[in-house]
Amino acid sequence: MDEFFRDQFHGEGDIFFWLDNEALPVNQSAFLAYANRPRTELVSQNAGKGSNSLSANKRMIQFLWKIQPAKMEHPEHDSERGHRHVINERMRRERERQNYLALHSMLPPGTKNDKNSIVKTAANMIHELRCCKQELERKNYELESNLGLKNGGTKIRVNVDNPTSGVDSMLEVLKRLKDLGSSTRSIQAEFSDQKLKAVLDIETQMGAGAVEKDVQRALQKLEDKLLFRHYQEG
Repeated sequence: MDEFFRDQFHGEGDIFFWLDNEALPVNQSAFLAYANRPRTELVSQNAGKGSNSLSANKRMIQFLWKIQPAKMEHPEHDSERGHRHVINERMRRERERQNYLALHSMLPPGTKNDKNSIVKTAANMIHELRCCKQELERKNYELESNLGLKNGGTKIRVNVDNPTSGVDSMLEVLKRLKDLGSSTRSIQAEFSDQKLKAVLDIETQMGAGAVEKDVQRALQKLEDKLLFRHYQEG
């Protein structure tokens, strides 16, 4: 085929020419082959950064080594303190449990054994007992009053804690009884710096409870007056 075209077009102005001996280049490209050349500038920059990073790592390691002994300075003491805290908490809970059980044993049968039920039931019982106490005191005063009217006399009791003056207190009692129209038949009294106790046998038309309360209020007013006077003089 090549010889045919060469014979046909040979000598016609040399429009075509053929290179028999020289081979044409195959797959020519405008791109150059990559050369693996070392880039000294980038390497030097990376080397500088690596040294800085290594230095920062060293400083961090040194810092961690310094703070580590501070954390491990008293590990045994901390462990012992924590163990002691656990033991104390267990003992506290055991004492609390024993107290609740003791309180539960004094409550009516059928009371639940949880803490809320025990406390609520105990509070209700205390309230009921206080009401019973007040009712018994009222009845006692009534009985003493009736007994005093029948026998022509009754007894009242007087108590003063830490009296400022025991003599002044007894004089105030006698004065108040006289103002109430009551006469004193006998007096039994005990004096001390901590307490004044007296039992008086009196004749009165009032109830013993009412007389006793009135005398007690008069003594309280006297104590307040004496304390105020002592404060002014001091």
